[in-house]
Amino acid sequence: MSRRALGSLAALVAAVAAAAAVPLLSPASALSGTPAFATYAAPSSLANSNNAGEPSIGVNRSSGAVMYQSYASTYKVVFNDASTPATASWTNVTPSGSVFNIDPILSTDSGTGRTFAGGLAGECSALSYSDNDGGSWTQMGNACTGAVDHETIGSGPWKGAAPLGATYSRAVYYCAQNGIDACVTSTNGGLTFGAPVTVSGACGSLHGHVKVSANGTAYVPNNNCGNVGGFKTVNNGSAWSSYTIPSQPAASRGFDPSVATTTDNTLYEAWARAGDYHPMVGRSTSAGASWDRVTDLAATVSPPVVASTFQATVAGDNGRVAVAWLGTQTGSGVPFDNGYHGVWNLFVSYSYDGGLTWVTVKASDDPVQRGCIWDGGGSNACRNLLDFMDASVSKDGRVVVGYADGCIGACAGANGTEAQSTSAYATIARQSVGKGLLAAFDTAAPSPTATPSATATPSATPSPTASATPSATPSPTSTGTTDPDPSTPTLTDGVAKSGSSAATSGSWQYYKVSVPAGKSKLTVNLTTSQSCGVLGCSPDLDLYVRNGARPTTALYDGTAQTGSSTETVTITSPAAAYWYVGVYVYSGSSSLAYQVKATTS
Repeated sequence: MSRRALGSLAALVAAVAAAAAVPLLSPASALSGTPAFATYAAPSSLANSNNAGEPSIGVNRSSGAVMYQSYASTYKVVFNDASTPATASWTNVTPSGSVFNIDPILSTDSGTGRTFAGGLAGECSALSYSDNDGGSWTQMGNACTGAVDHETIGSGPWKGAAPLGATYSRAVYYCAQNGIDACVTSTNGGLTFGAPVTVSGACGSLHGHVKVSANGTAYVPNNNCGNVGGFKTVNNGSAWSSYTIPSQPAASRGFDPSVATTTDNTLYEAWARAGDYHPMVGRSTSAGASWDRVTDLAATVSPPVVASTFQATVAGDNGRVAVAWLGTQTGSGVPFDNGYHGVWNLFVSYSYDGGLTWVTVKASDDPVQRGCIWDGGGSNACRNLLDFMDASVSKDGRVVVGYADGCIGACAGANGTEAQSTSAYATIARQSVGKGLLAAFDTAAPSPTATPSATATPSATPSPTASATPSATPSPTSTGTTDPDPSTPTLTDGVAKSGSSAATSGSWQYYKVSVPAGKSKLTVNLTTSQSCGVLGCSPDLDLYVRNGARPTTALYDGTAQTGSSTETVTITSPAAAYWYVGVYVYSGSSSLAYQVKATTS
């Protein structure tokens, strides 16, 4: 009996089938060296291809599909890396029930592949969700916060045990603003939402996109907290409280900050600094209570950028984070005012050491805007890009940025003018080569890319960080390969190993198994002698399997979460690699003896 849908055998069967069907992340796509990008414009035949202000983007890490939304259109984009350069296929998959919206938004849960798309319809929403990349859509119940602007939606793990009566494995959060910020939570995957909860503390008004960490804490960044900061929930949306970043006053002009979390729940936030609008990023290892490694990224570009906006933060494995942003290396004054003479490009900054150092690359082939980027209402000529852009991470660790190109055709040429910069063309910048955000896809050889810009270091002495999760060598050829990670217990093929879970929800026990080349199947079994009552098991253990690195509740190649603490994950055609097995305590307050066995065939 599933803890998420008591009495629903169909939901249980679907969950198990989905776990077994998660495709492998192939080391053939491995990346190394300095990142570089290729850009992909939507076909002109697509509806609203040149009406794509403030786009959202998401990636289904199971299928690899990229989902892109702006205005009233939702697109599915599939990349083919068999070609050099990779090609992209765009398809219009707009949900019919969400065509009408006054403020578009999209979010894809990388852990489940579920995409939410649509937008505002007054004080409520017009949203749909899809579990097959837009092949079919389910109309969602209205999410009504009482606020009528600048909404965000996102989903991720529950914080601890799911609320009583929850029938979906993840929390779904929807927030909007109207001078105040308010959020609602869905316990059934977005079909219905609970009552609005107003954010307490210093934050109010316009906010960025909600992100949910691996431990279930949900964050919404906000520039309107006195200082730069945001708000969060640590109890599945029952209450939301504010946090701020010390010594970083809120800018009086501009757009939203952006947040992301790595697998160890480290929080990163990026914003445009008050006064000079330099691109800034900081780190918190205490869920926003304190901050370090605050870094000005302006000098990582040569010549330095003089202003930035539209920060979009993404993260992967421990210590790996990237920030996409628009920046100009020319112009003076306020970049959001008429008469500002900026030449804006898309940049992406990477850190592979938890924000100690950063390297920045230009991701656009030509300017994406000339002149100002208007941050007010009305019909100002510089208002074409609207309020934000978005970024995500592919299943092999590439950064993928969805943006509106405001400078196409003659505008993009050497003699382009600000008067020509009035477009809003649907465009994706996708990392083509270079070290990505998932260590399992690293290779030792450098990519033949340009020398990176100067690196930036934090403005304050950083505090030490916990060690990142060790990554395994991705391609052993036999079980005799040198152990890359002695701290993680090794499973002998076909031999059960006894273990005991912790008594704390959210805790893990990890194992690894070396899979030789030529195997057609990897089967991992978790078994216990626990008898479960009508309300399920306590504790309730889940099983996760991942190639090359320890799994998390967001990053895995296979998972089983039936609620019985007896779970099976099968990986077909497993790569020759060290595969990691995670036994996760989903809920409960007592330890449990178990056996875990990995078998190849």
